[in-house]
Amino acid sequence: MEKPYYGAPSWHIFSNFIAGLLLLLIAVLGGLFKHPLLYLLIIPSIYFFISALEWRKGGFLEERVRIREELIKLVQPKGEDRILDVGTGGGLLAIGFAKSIKRGEVVGIDKWIPLGGGTSFKNALRNAEIEGVSDRVRFKEGDARNIPFPDNYFDIVVSSFAIHIIRKGREDTLKEMIRVLKPGGKFAIVEPVKERWTGWVVDDKLKAKLQELGLKNVKFHPIIISYPKKRNVYIIYGEK
Repeated sequence: MEKPYYGAPSWHIFSNFIAGLLLLLIAVLGGLFKHPLLYLLIIPSIYFFISALEWRKGGFLEERVRIREELIKLVQPKGEDRILDVGTGGGLLAIGFAKSIKRGEVVGIDKWIPLGGGTSFKNALRNAEIEGVSDRVRFKEGDARNIPFPDNYFDIVVSSFAIHIIRKGREDTLKEMIRVLKPGGKFAIVEPVKERWTGWVVDDKLKAKLQELGLKNVKFHPIIISYPKKRNVYIIYGEK
């Protein structure tokens, strides 16, 4: 029996391995030809190699499905809601919401860039067929910074581990997600506490920004995950 494919942590494995390899090369060559203190770079290289191995172990899908169920439980979709999943990838969130409603409309948008987790438009469509919800969910190529839907269209707008990786235009993305949300609609995204490479932080400044953009009742709901290591992530929730 064919199983759905919702992507893999390929980028995390690749980036940690490359970082470890580069540091190891610098440590060895630098130690031999420049200064012995450069051998100390072997220590952080080991950290990156261990991180790559942690991402490679099993449990990726199980954790994402558990987080999805936590998100659906918090948002509580109704039977005829219109729901948008931004950065849908293989459609994990969109398909989960489609399973939770009897009618309504669920849309997943993404740009499906290479090395973006190994998912594609065709992959999302196939997953919906396998999961038996192809009649209740549709997928569309779209830029999160310019969402191709009118104002006040959706009852619920969600996203999972997509907003923190947007470096240029992150505020535009948040504006767009709130723009297409109906008054009284629910906004919910799942994101890490911090991402140093992109400058993402879940803090009071983020809460103030979301309120400034039009959300109220903004709350951060922590979830403990164990893959690839035990840590907190947040469901960032608000209402328009």
